[in-house]
Amino acid sequence: MASEQFIFLGLQLLGISAVSFFAYRSFQKRRLQLGTEPTLPEYFIRRSTYWLGIASYCTFMAALFGLLTWRWLPLEPLVTLVTHNLRSQGLVNLLHGLDGNTLMPLIAAGLFLFFIAWESRCNPLLILRDGIHDAFAIPSKAVEVYNALVTSRLSAVDDSLKAQIRNRLLVASIDPGDFDKASTTVEYKWAHNCLLFDHIQSYAVQPSFRRLFAEPSLQWGQICISYNAMSEKILIWKAAEPHYTKTVKLIKDLDRLTGLLCRLLAALVVFGSASENEVWATVKQLGGNVHEARLQHAYKHILMFAAATAIGVMSGREISVSLHNAFLFPDQPLAHFDYTTLRWVAYAILMYVLPLALVFISRTFAFKHQREQPDLNYGFYMAMMIMGFMVSTTASTLILELTYYKANFNFLASFIGHMRWGILPALMCGFVAYRMDTPVSESETLSQRVLSATLRFLGWGFVAVVIMLYATDDLTLQETNLRFTLVGTAFFVLGLLGASVRFKTAMLERTLPRNKQRPTARMPPQG
Repeated sequence: MASEQFIFLGLQLLGISAVSFFAYRSFQKRRLQLGTEPTLPEYFIRRSTYWLGIASYCTFMAALFGLLTWRWLPLEPLVTLVTHNLRSQGLVNLLHGLDGNTLMPLIAAGLFLFFIAWESRCNPLLILRDGIHDAFAIPSKAVEVYNALVTSRLSAVDDSLKAQIRNRLLVASIDPGDFDKASTTVEYKWAHNCLLFDHIQSYAVQPSFRRLFAEPSLQWGQICISYNAMSEKILIWKAAEPHYTKTVKLIKDLDRLTGLLCRLLAALVVFGSASENEVWATVKQLGGNVHEARLQHAYKHILMFAAATAIGVMSGREISVSLHNAFLFPDQPLAHFDYTTLRWVAYAILMYVLPLALVFISRTFAFKHQREQPDLNYGFYMAMMIMGFMVSTTASTLILELTYYKANFNFLASFIGHMRWGILPALMCGFVAYRMDTPVSESETLSQRVLSATLRFLGWGFVAVVIMLYATDDLTLQETNLRFTLVGTAFFVLGLLGASVRFKTAMLERTLPRNKQRPTARMPPQG
């Protein structure tokens, strides 16, 4: 190996090592805003998943840097120039050889290192870093668990657990009815904080969680001080006459303590749970209103919809052609499978699967930024129908008009003319969004699944026939065969899509007992 190649390889390895180091530091710097306090995301995910995310980001950055300095803007000409002229002591030739071809790769490599470490919202590499965080569900899981704990309802907590909490208090500051009062009252908020603090102490005695309690950003010491001080304030408040200003200030202090407790407890629950089911079982045990339709592996559903659409187009068109040739116009037979079918498949996927994929994205975004969701959010379903209508109509307009009428294309007029083709995709988007919030039970038998899928197939097939007969009523007599084929194909496409819309919850069965093993005696606060 020549000396220039050896030096170039060494510089590549040195640069990749530096990139990996900066990427590692950058990945750990990102903080989540839970309530009013920033939190490191590493405490809201299992350690194996977190390190897999770090490895993925560092590997991607190292590969990107390697391609940049090896293929796109190679450093090899600069290394060759420097080594050759230093060996011959030709410093003048070295200075003359430093031009754009040799200096630009060095500048690009330096800028790449700078962008990895630069914390700014405008930094594209940090946007990519945040995307990898999201891909490994590091921020989303933190937000979901935190919001479920903050909005938990004490009425859902087991009565025996409530009694244990009252018995373990050093000072009787909770009455039996405090758990059932309105969530805006001082009594309820204090009972909520006692529940959270009591559960946190079950982790404090375990050595494996010592690192989290020693983490300054999680403020365990401050929580203990605030909790003890709040206990005395509650006793004084209950014994005194009602005072509006003092009550408002006390509620504000209780809300801040709730945020700190939920932040720490969310870290403990996620960090200490062996599985996704165990996380949400613990949250439910504390009265958390866990949204049941927490979909896993959304890409599998999108692929299933794409396959159902493709199968529906091919089978629907071929069956329609067979019926057309056998019964309607045997003297004017239509051609069976040809390249037209493939165009129909591509067109149908853009019309149906693209807006359905946007439904998944929209639902994930809405769930991440909403603390508590109602069981059925009809406003969201309507929004998804409107979104599906706009996307599918736009796709139909661009595909058909640009394909056949390029010379006289007017988007607004064409959009209005193609609005009828967006009705079925809009209805399907609304149905998919609704089905996400009405998941099926794991105990559903095979016969029940088959029967339910068959009914959905026939129901949506009938809807497709009605809508398509309306959408194709302006076709001429010479296009009757096309109308028959379109209606038949829509029957199978919508029927198969409707039959495949089946979602299961991420957690329906609890993996933990109702009352988790807890300390038998009240532990003193650990600061």
